[in-house]
Amino acid sequence: MKGYGAYLSNLRSNAGLSLEELASLAGTSKSTLSRLENDEVSQPFKGNMRMLVLILAQLLCTSKFEIDRYLELASIDRKLLTETEAFELGFIRPIPPGSKDEEIQLEWLVANCEGILARLEEVEAKIGISKTPLNLKRKIQEYTNLLQEARWRLDALSSNSQAPVRPSEVKIYVAEALEGKIVVGHQYGRELNSDIVKYSLYNLASKNARWLMQLADVERFAVDDCIILTNSKDFQGWTSSEIKTTVLNTSLPIPDDLKELKEAKLPIIAKDYYNSSHYRLVSFTPSFSDLDQLEVTLAPIGFHDYYALTPFFDEPLLTALDGSKVSIRQKYGNTALTYSSTDKGTSLIPTPVSIQCIVVTSDQQILLMRRSSSVAFYPNHWSASFEETMNAPGLNRKGEPSRSDDADFFAGALRGLHEELAVESDAVEKICVLSLNVEYLTLSTDVIVLIKLHLSSEEIREGWILEAWDRDEASKLQFLPSNLNAVVEKLFSNELWHPTARMRLIQYLFYEYGVKEVARALKAKNR
Repeated sequence: MKGYGAYLSNLRSNAGLSLEELASLAGTSKSTLSRLENDEVSQPFKGNMRMLVLILAQLLCTSKFEIDRYLELASIDRKLLTETEAFELGFIRPIPPGSKDEEIQLEWLVANCEGILARLEEVEAKIGISKTPLNLKRKIQEYTNLLQEARWRLDALSSNSQAPVRPSEVKIYVAEALEGKIVVGHQYGRELNSDIVKYSLYNLASKNARWLMQLADVERFAVDDCIILTNSKDFQGWTSSEIKTTVLNTSLPIPDDLKELKEAKLPIIAKDYYNSSHYRLVSFTPSFSDLDQLEVTLAPIGFHDYYALTPFFDEPLLTALDGSKVSIRQKYGNTALTYSSTDKGTSLIPTPVSIQCIVVTSDQQILLMRRSSSVAFYPNHWSASFEETMNAPGLNRKGEPSRSDDADFFAGALRGLHEELAVESDAVEKICVLSLNVEYLTLSTDVIVLIKLHLSSEEIREGWILEAWDRDEASKLQFLPSNLNAVVEKLFSNELWHPTARMRLIQYLFYEYGVKEVARALKAKNR
């Protein structure tokens, strides 16, 4: 059909690939691709040419809409695709539990997922993982998820193991409308205190965090809902010279069902919240890397891109492999813990980078702030000390350039220090990044930053009350002595804690006293 060549060329251009690069990925020649893009190959496509055309669809199309349009222009009837061809293009039939030949169908699914992943990873290796189109990386992650779910079900059928609990058994938190706005985490902190049954450093993870780690098949250190992705050596922190930040110009693609859901929920969010520009994490180097620095890659993301989904993470709005309704968290939540140093794996759920700062004053006091009742996340919760969503270049409500673009984690932390507390950068004695983490409820990437100031607690309070630009984001300040016993005692007080506040306090103790000493202090509290 006329127009196929132009459409193919447009898809290739959108993927940022040259003819040579795409030819290498597809296992063909530059001249053959050129002929296809110039409509010099007659339709209907047959034999090896038809196989090539379908491979190109798999590599380049980013949505079901694009695939359908591509097949139409290529004069390929979707109804005439073989089962394997349809599967490779992402058309996957549900396999309901208890259905006829369920085990045989699941085994077929596993074999085909393994075959597709082997081919896609081979393609990825050809061009280089860091240069692979984001769409291809997303497909690898989606097929990996599908393979994992099929294996869980096969294991359950053979009684060898048990898959993570299904929807009816997972605690669901539905965002509440507070003062007419959708708010995430209203009174959420009350759930966290009930999860701690013993004062042990390795028994502080919430049930939610343990469930998410089970879903991702990983084991990490966690406190409340905060799960460590990677941390600096002995929690002594990375300085600005020890973190290399790369920023992509384009946003990451998301799965079709998330894209459709986002568009459906957007009107609910857009009426109350401005679409400010932020960053999301793409990849990072792990702590065991031979590199002498932490390398992170970021991509732009709008507030509406993630907040149109975040309040609905736990509602059964998506369809699982067995045809049942599941939540966003149940279908894709495991990918929040699969970031890769090679850009190979990244979260399929769009979430922002949150800079989470713990501030220590010159008179050795830790700043605690109670979040305002009007904020979008965790209103009225106590934080140690404040949070800032990392900003990307964008426009404000008047169509003018936004106040800031955070070039890296440190710029975001210093901006937050100024906006929240009216503290200038020259008052900073030390600033370092202790760790990267994932927060269960929002699935955001939380960067824990330690800031030590030359200013006293009273100077901080005065600046906040009289000069801070964003002082209304907090309703009250408190100060906590930074010594080990005082912090340990405060950790288990009956406060409405922000889900990462206690993790920040514990990582500060790791920084000052070491992991073993902190573990001993917690153990002593049981006596």
